[in-house]
Amino acid sequence: MTTEAFVGNVFLHRGKTGSPAEYERVCQVFSIGGLGATNALIDATTFCSGGSREYIGGLADGAEMTLELNYETAAKVINEMIDDVTHKETRNFKISVDDGSPSRVFSFAGVCLSWTFNPSVDDRNTISFGVKISGAITVT
Repeated sequence: MTTEAFVGNVFLHRGKTGSPAEYERVCQVFSIGGLGATNALIDATTFCSGGSREYIGGLADGAEMTLELNYETAAKVINEMIDDVTHKETRNFKISVDDGSPSRVFSFAGVCLSWTFNPSVDDRNTISFGVKISGAITVT
């Protein structure tokens, strides 16, 4: 059996303000960590549960993501993302997986929480951004 694993063809798109909704591809990204959601676990046990605990799924909570980018001093989008953190913005994002047909798109709003500059003597300079998913993730 041949694997269907693939490398690359995953892209981050950052929403611009205004209407209609427009997105800008962020080409400096080399790693996206933590896209997902977890449902809260709610104990629904009653006296009639027959001696075993029973559970139901509660509200979904979006994950806290880490976006790692090559630090490019001329990249306007990096300064804009730093400003998003400074101003505590909630920004729309899309992550597209363009391998195969049809492509998959994960759309969500994210609270811009943090940025960390990671300079290096013997490797590329990078910058990391922390984003907390707010609300539902739509998969199309």
